[in-house]
Amino acid sequence: MAVGMLQMMQGVTKQQYDQVNEAMFGQSPPSADQVPEGLIIHTAGPTDNGWYIYDVWESREAFQRFVDDQLQAAVGQVFGDQPPPPGSEPQFFEIESLAAPR
Repeated sequence: MAVGMLQMMQGVTKQQYDQVNEAMFGQSPPSADQVPEGLIIHTAGPTDNGWYIYDVWESREAFQRFVDDQLQAAVGQVFGDQPPPPGSEPQFFEIESLAAPR
């Protein structure tokens, strides 16, 4: 079942978000052929105090594979040993309804 993933990254800037994408894909945003396996939709944008990420994944396991295979190393390149911002743990929920234009 598809899952929604919401993550609030307090203190993270657009520049840092772009740097993480560039570390993974060589550009920000990634091209259509670079989209991680299992990702249905990705959105990201600024808030008053950081950066929001909202994704829909085919499964929580697909998201975890992406973290393990790509994201973790890229975040390490950009942020080094800096701990993640407080409250930045991803929040998941099952998708009951997803409408998309054809």
